[in-house]
Amino acid sequence: MTTATTPAVTADASSGVLAIPQTPPLAFLQHVPVLGPQVVTPIVAFIHQIPVLGDVLHPLFGYPVYPGASPTAVQARDVKVVSFDGTQIYVHFMPATGLQAGQQAPTILDGPGLGMPGQTSLDGSILDGLLTDALGMPSIVSLRDNGYNVVTWDPRGEYSSGGQLEIDSPDYEARDMSAIINWVATQPEVQLDGDPANLDPRIGMVGASYGGGIQLVTAAIDHRVDAIVPTIAWNSLTTSLYKSQSFKSGWGTILVAALVLTLARTNPAIIPASIYGDLTGGLSQADQDLLAERGPGLPANLINQITAPTLFIQGTVDTLFTLQEADANALALIGNDVPTKVLWFCGGHGLCTNNLFDGSDGVMVEERTLEWLDRYVKGDDTVATGPQFEWVDQRGQHFSSASYHLTPSDSVVASSTETRTLPLVPFLGAGGLLGVLPIGSAPAVNALNLTTPAATATTYVVGAPRLTFTYSGTGIGDHLYAQLVDDSTGQVLGNQVTPILVTLDGTERTVSVPLEMVAQTLNPGQKVTLQLFGSSAAYRAVGALGALTVSNMQLTLPTVDPASITAEVV
Repeated sequence: MTTATTPAVTADASSGVLAIPQTPPLAFLQHVPVLGPQVVTPIVAFIHQIPVLGDVLHPLFGYPVYPGASPTAVQARDVKVVSFDGTQIYVHFMPATGLQAGQQAPTILDGPGLGMPGQTSLDGSILDGLLTDALGMPSIVSLRDNGYNVVTWDPRGEYSSGGQLEIDSPDYEARDMSAIINWVATQPEVQLDGDPANLDPRIGMVGASYGGGIQLVTAAIDHRVDAIVPTIAWNSLTTSLYKSQSFKSGWGTILVAALVLTLARTNPAIIPASIYGDLTGGLSQADQDLLAERGPGLPANLINQITAPTLFIQGTVDTLFTLQEADANALALIGNDVPTKVLWFCGGHGLCTNNLFDGSDGVMVEERTLEWLDRYVKGDDTVATGPQFEWVDQRGQHFSSASYHLTPSDSVVASSTETRTLPLVPFLGAGGLLGVLPIGSAPAVNALNLTTPAATATTYVVGAPRLTFTYSGTGIGDHLYAQLVDDSTGQVLGNQVTPILVTLDGTERTVSVPLEMVAQTLNPGQKVTLQLFGSSAAYRAVGALGALTVSNMQLTLPTVDPASITAEVV
């Protein structure tokens, strides 16, 4: 979809920043006497209430123009910022609520998810509450009402921006962000840090998923960013999509389908890599290298270049970017003495069935986000950001610890020396939602089970369990999968499934692996069952074929000293 533009590129004389103002071709309809304000503007406002659709149609109509608005109010506007390589990035500037000409406010960059255009819902949308609760996304209207200008954009290679999508690459999308920050610094409504010639605005970043990943790589290469709140983001796309050399085909297929359906212009290796992963369960070395280069973790290790205070928000039921991803990021920043806070909520790329539509997680996420921004972007030292670690368990109970490094208690241990055989049958394992979608999980129908002793007191299981076992097997396939099931509800803890690399050549081997991190509270009498199985909807669903003999199984659940944590009221 194209947008009419003024014929010339505008440039700030002192900075050389290039931007092309955008004039929606149908914006004039709102100014037609009587018909415009009475008919067209309400339609435009209604369209903007619909997420995605309103953003896709925005280049045609622009923002709603309300009759009787203050003539001195700062106006929302769109430009195409010319990035480092000449690529034009479609950018939306929405001023803080009530901001008047001559006034300034700090600015928040709000990044969209993969396959999504930049949000343009100036006054909020009908799904803001649900999106905040499920995905941890603060609404534009909440940011604006809290005194921030909000800037959104169509990422490189998507919708009205040019270029080729490179999956939040530090060499491309992150440099696009630096160009946007340059432009933001030239706007008269933007509060600056010091000399205007430095092009250093008072600026923070928010956004979920793809919009979380861009924060980490941007903050690593551009230290003008004052604070970030990466939500349901990643440390490594390798551990996210190719953990233990098992391609996460469920999510990989969904993400690539989103790019294809939205006509994104992608790096030519992305779609073939997903198809190859779906067919074989593996990735070529070139595809692995592509993933490794797109994230703050190893091998690039961009995370150690971040100095901006960071609030990590991650979902306990996120089956794409699991808790491990935020954990790796947080440990690196804490080790570097960067102000860091971690919040786990029931949401993310997954289905929260424990407190669905409760709304309390969304309220908490938005409050913590605004507190973090007020403290580190506005620089308000009176704002308390709370304990370093907060989490929500499977019942929606809210806990906190003053330190992210939890004080351990006695582990819960289950073990068995029994020798058992697991027949490996293709497609017969643990299904996700409707048996195929990776956003959920269900107890496996063909599994080896190991159940913990009943809890004798309230027990807080927080962190990564460890599974050890000895095996030998023959057949076709190279992975087993493990998950934990709450015996009191039959639900899989966090919907999390862990792939385990095995070799089916008849040789006896012993493996010891950490499972995906969980947050589970066990009441007295409750148990957890470990399931080991051969096929998962989250990964290449076909699974293995053959038989596996397992012995000396041991499961260790990490627990927290109850005296070191606080139960919060939300």
